[in-house]
Amino acid sequence: MPAWMPRAPRTRLGRLQRTLLLGCALVLLSWGVADALDLLKGVMPGAVSSVHEKIEGECLKCHTVGQNQFFRKCLECHKEVKQDVAAKRGFHGKIDASACETCHAEHGGREKPLVAFNQAKFDHRQAEFPLLGKHRTTPCAKCHVKPKYRDASRDCFTCHQRVDKHKGALGRDCARCHTPDDWKAIRFDHSKTTFPLEAKHRQVACEKCHTAQPFNAAPTVCSGCHRKDDAHRGVFGLQCERCHTDKGWKVTRFDHTRTAFALTGRHQRVECIKCHTTPRLKETPKACVTCHRKDDYHKGKMGPDCVRCHTAESWKKTQFDHSRTSFALVGKHQQVECAKCHTTPQLKETPKVCVACHKKEEPHKGRLGTDCAGCHTAESWKLIRFDHAKTKYPLVGKHVPVRCAQCHVNEQYKISTQCSTCHKKDDPHKGRLGDACERCHVELDWKNTRKFDHQKADFPLLGKHAGVRCAQCHTTQLFADASTQCGVCHVKDDYHKGKFGKKCESCHTADDWKTITFNHDKQTKFRLTGKHTAVACAKCHVTTLFVKPTPSRCADCHGKDDYHKGTFGNKCEVCHTADDWKRSTFNHEKDTGYALLGKHSDIKCAQCHLRPLFTGSMSRLCVSCHRKDDPHDGELGQRCELCHSEVGFKIIKPH
Repeated sequence: MPAWMPRAPRTRLGRLQRTLLLGCALVLLSWGVADALDLLKGVMPGAVSSVHEKIEGECLKCHTVGQNQFFRKCLECHKEVKQDVAAKRGFHGKIDASACETCHAEHGGREKPLVAFNQAKFDHRQAEFPLLGKHRTTPCAKCHVKPKYRDASRDCFTCHQRVDKHKGALGRDCARCHTPDDWKAIRFDHSKTTFPLEAKHRQVACEKCHTAQPFNAAPTVCSGCHRKDDAHRGVFGLQCERCHTDKGWKVTRFDHTRTAFALTGRHQRVECIKCHTTPRLKETPKACVTCHRKDDYHKGKMGPDCVRCHTAESWKKTQFDHSRTSFALVGKHQQVECAKCHTTPQLKETPKVCVACHKKEEPHKGRLGTDCAGCHTAESWKLIRFDHAKTKYPLVGKHVPVRCAQCHVNEQYKISTQCSTCHKKDDPHKGRLGDACERCHVELDWKNTRKFDHQKADFPLLGKHAGVRCAQCHTTQLFADASTQCGVCHVKDDYHKGKFGKKCESCHTADDWKTITFNHDKQTKFRLTGKHTAVACAKCHVTTLFVKPTPSRCADCHGKDDYHKGTFGNKCEVCHTADDWKRSTFNHEKDTGYALLGKHSDIKCAQCHLRPLFTGSMSRLCVSCHRKDDPHDGELGQRCELCHSEVGFKIIKPH
């Protein structure tokens, strides 16, 4: 229950009392209504409030038999509260309203109100209307004029209608401009409208522009307020801001660069009326010839586009930028007079091919085509600067100083790019390795064959192979005939005499022939563990033929160590390990079924196993070892374990 709500006194009825009371109510329904009502009133804890007077005596309207829960019964009548609880809105939707009787105590008499709380401590935020500004000091009755607090309106207009000088024309959302601190304090943000206030507009009183209601009907075009200031009398339209600014009506800063005709050079000093002869500014022609027809000494032969040669700085100063055309002037072309090439006013028809002007200087007589610029330059006709790098065959190394005629015989410039075309006599392989000489040879020196990358071949050079001379493996000029098998070059080093084949790399490496990388665990069926890892290969492999003739049974190497003399067979690993021959891993209980317990666990094997042959005729009867300890001399049989224990022969088991 909220702190501001005084705790209502609760009438405590025993379970039996409530049951009897409601039971009586049901029984008395068969009586007359008046008699039953009089009887129930006599047993009620108190009279109901005036608002429930009509249902007094109808206990089941609020109470449920056997329960002290009124929540669902209350909401059956109070529909508006039920809607708030379901939607979780309003005061009842925000608090725990599952027990109405907590705040609204009944049976307190006609005059006791059902709604009683401390207004000063009430948190108005729970009612979804926080009190701000002057609302905090406003008496509750000013807004809550209806009996039900929930019926109070939340919009400003309901309470402030009489002070609304807009007469509702701007709607009921007064908070857009007014604040709860002071009704007369206006905080309207004009920047959120379609007409933000800037410069001198900020100083203008609202009523200067908003002369009538509603406010949004105020004009947003300049002429709406400045029609009397328009010296053009509307000839230039309503967009005054194109020239005028809000810093001052008389300040005109029309930016001509924002038009299709930016003012540059002497145009900046020309009066507007010189060009704009009519109020229709957009219809002012932009062609130079419109104003400069009398200055055109070409008499129109060069067309109306004067800006190609003339500038706004001075009509007589011509700075035609030839680089903006498809034929930029470079080298000696910059010194040639225009009339040398432009023989007619039709400038665009001037030919751009070199041969048109340089036909008499062309020594090839047209055999190389008309694109002279491929070799000749504008610096000098005789200066040849052909860039061979732009062809499919760039010149590098010793090819650079070679004269063109050495390769291009009889001016045949489209020739083969294969090395063998020029170096056929230098080929020691006599063409047997094909025409791709560049795989091994380089342009710096024909005899330098270090360009060949053996790592990209089928046999990359690793380890000591990297320092071997080519001729040691490639005994002929047919390099492809060289074998990639180790055994071909290392026959004399193979002390296996070829019995292991030619895949020497299975054990040997290119770093050192004597370094063995053979993995006994992965490449054989006999894994080296324990002391076997430190044994030299020759200890087991008495010959260089390491495979099948080499025995793999323990007894083959450890026959002299077998003190069982072979009586247990060849599987020594059942008891012995590779870590130590003397250490046994034999488990007497698991491997024989006879567990060694008590004093038996400390006895040496030889005390029972008198012969190396541990199995066979070995008896498990106690009397076999303890006959001399039997005080009964065999009169009680051979089942000594029925009475005696392994802990001690003299210890008798209890019966």
